[in-house]
This record gives sequence, structure tokens and C-alpha cells, in this order.
Amino acid sequence: MKKSSHKKAGIIDYIIMAVLLAAVIGIIAFPASDRNFFENLADSFVKNFILENRWTMIMQGVGTTCMITVLAGLFGTILAFLICLLCRTGSALANRIFDIFVRLMQGTPIVIILMILYYVILGRFGMNAVWAAVIGFTLHVGAYGSEIMRSAIDGIDRGQREAALALGFSERQAFFRFVFPEAAVHFLPVYRGELISLLKGTAIAGYISVQDLTKMSDLIQSRTSAAFFPLLAAALIYFLLEWLISQFIKLLLVRLDRKAAKRSKGKVR
Repeated sequence: MKKSSHKKAGIIDYIIMAVLLAAVIGIIAFPASDRNFFENLADSFVKNFILENRWTMIMQGVGTTCMITVLAGLFGTILAFLICLLCRTGSALANRIFDIFVRLMQGTPIVIILMILYYVILGRFGMNAVWAAVIGFTLHVGAYGSEIMRSAIDGIDRGQREAALALGFSERQAFFRFVFPEAAVHFLPVYRGELISLLKGTAIAGYISVQDLTKMSDLIQSRTSAAFFPLLAAALIYFLLEWLISQFIKLLLVRLDRKAAKRSKGKVR
């Protein structure tokens, strides 16, 4: 009962914040002193979304944003995990190479990385701008995510690994069955912030001609000369997508916590 009520409270908080955001922007955009406040509000809504089916532009932008976020998040997480595994081999060369890669990604603005990838490298071979954005954000997430994972793994007590080996598990089994799942419980809350930053970071994909949510709202604004509804719609959709990411990570944490509890009652302590 407490968990369900807590979830409902979280959803209500998001709805209240979204309504307050819309109200504040609406008051600023359409002063209350205007006698035709609601009429102007309705006209603006129709002009921005109904005429010429402009709402489909928003939906197209949402699809592109979600595609970049999901693919870059998935591939970036895989890349981050592979970097962690390769660095754990003890190879000085691998550590040096990936250290340079991580520093390069962290020290270069993502918008510059996207421009280099698309205008200098990939675009010259006819690659779609969306896939160039996916690759760019994948590299970005891989660099930051690998550091998050490595810190969490290094923070796990060595006794976990030693106990698993003493019970007859191989080095590989000890890592994947005990060390990494426990580390995941620690790094997932931080990793959630990285995925949310990825979602919001996709807003700059328009620099390489990607028609994402931000770009589509800007196109509607340029055609209607009205900024209120396009920008409000974009803000609320980003807000909703951020909430969905948070709920997904929370679900993963709950599942991992349950598995960790079962392990603690069983073989390794």
C-alpha cells in the first residue's frame, strides 16, 4: 500500500509541476489584462497544432528524440560495459587508450563531436544525420558511463569476489553473478542522471539538421510566429520522458535489490 501511494504521489507531483509551468508561461505570454485572453489562447493553439496538422510535426520530433535516446542509451551502455571489462584485464595499453578516449569525450562539447562526425566524417559518405547523432551520443554515454561503472565496481568489497571463488565459482562467474549486480545497485541511481542528461542533450541534434522535438517546435514557431505552445509542448514532453526514464531505472533497482536479497540469504555473504 505504501509503495502504490508513493508512486501515485510521485505522478501527482509531476502533474502539478507541469500545470504550474504551463500556467506561469501562459500568464507571461498572454497578460491577464487582455480582454480576449482565452480567445487568443484558443487561436494560438489552433494555429500551432491544428492548422496544417502541425501536431504531427511534434509527434515526428518525439519519435526522433526517443529513437536517439533509446539507441544511444543502449549502445552507450554496452560500450561503457565493454570499456570496463577491457580495463579490468590489467592491460596497460588498453587502460591508456580508453583513458585518452574518455578524456577526449569529456573535454569536448558534444555539439562539436556531432558536427565533426556528421559534417567532416559520416555525412560525406551519405549517412543519415539521425544515425550520426546516435553514434555521437553513444560515444558520449560510453565515456561517461564507463567511469560511473568503474567507480561502482571498484567500490565493491573484495570479500565478495574472494568468497565466490572459495565456493568454487570461476573468476567470470564471480564477477557476473555477484560483483557486477551489486555494483549496479550503486551506479544505477547515478546512471539515471546520465540517461536524463542524454535525453535533454538530444535537443542540440538540430545543429546537424536532425528534426528532433526541439527542432520541430522551433519550425512551428518560425511558421506561426508564436512561441508559447510549441515551446510549452516541447517542455512538457521532455518532462514526461524524463519521468519515464526515472521510473524505468527505479524498476530495475527494485528487481536488482530483490535478487541481491536472495543472494545474501544464499551462497555468498
